[in-house]
Amino acid sequence: SGGEQSPHLFQFHEDGFLVLEQFFSAEECDSMRRQIQRIVAEMEVPPHCRTAFSTREEEQLQQQGSSDYFLTSGDKIRFFFEKGVLDEKGNFLIPKEKSVSKIGHALHAYDPVFKQITHSPKVQELGRKLGLERPVVVQSMYIFKVQKFKLSLTPHQDATFLHTEPLGRILGFWIALEDATQENGCLWFIPGSHTNGITRRMVRAASGASTCVEFVGSEPAYDDKEFIPLPIRKGGLILIHGEVVHKSELNSSESSRHAFTFHVMEAKGTTWSKENWLQPTPELPFPSLYT
Repeated sequence: SGGEQSPHLFQFHEDGFLVLEQFFSAEECDSMRRQIQRIVAEMEVPPHCRTAFSTREEEQLQQQGSSDYFLTSGDKIRFFFEKGVLDEKGNFLIPKEKSVSKIGHALHAYDPVFKQITHSPKVQELGRKLGLERPVVVQSMYIFKVQKFKLSLTPHQDATFLHTEPLGRILGFWIALEDATQENGCLWFIPGSHTNGITRRMVRAASGASTCVEFVGSEPAYDDKEFIPLPIRKGGLILIHGEVVHKSELNSSESSRHAFTFHVMEAKGTTWSKENWLQPTPELPFPSLYT
């Protein structure tokens, strides 16, 4: 497939990730950012963020509301907030555009701008070069990485959250909508770490449990020295193998680090785990990447 791409793709199989600079234009990045501004401007605070509690029972109801909101977000466009940005009545304590940590998980299906990016000819062509026969889009997220919160993302493998039989069928597309630097929280990877399977899975908890999901298995201790940073300029794309270990550090800069990311599964000969938090629905079966 595509002669000039083959050294690249060799690198992807070797490392478990691939950096493609300037994959999207500045205009495409700006159109995504503008669309998100519109979406945030029209955002309603979800009911589970609004109640002031008194009793343990009401608190449990709110936690349940919060977990239902997450578990049923696979076929919707929903808002996930940074901690401490809303008072107990659901009013914003800071400007609302700085309060959201991410928006997920079906922008690719229901928003025209993100749908066009996800299914853009360049992405489809890349899928074909990677040899994907029946790729489907399972979820998408817009991630803000706002400076004020400086949160880091602990080392993880995407297949922990999006489990398939066999493994090796999940691929992340991570698009930098602003320059991602070591200061503002670029991604870090352990090259070659995608070849050892996974050690932990996040599964739906039994109904009636206090949490909506639980982890099975254990998180290994990763050696910090093995991670390498992947700074990338605005418009760049990082391909992420479902089992490669990656993380991001604190955003210690003055600027945000917006990114749009989506995950694709090779559906041919693959079983999606019924225990995954994310499930296809009658309203939104996983759409084909190829249009």
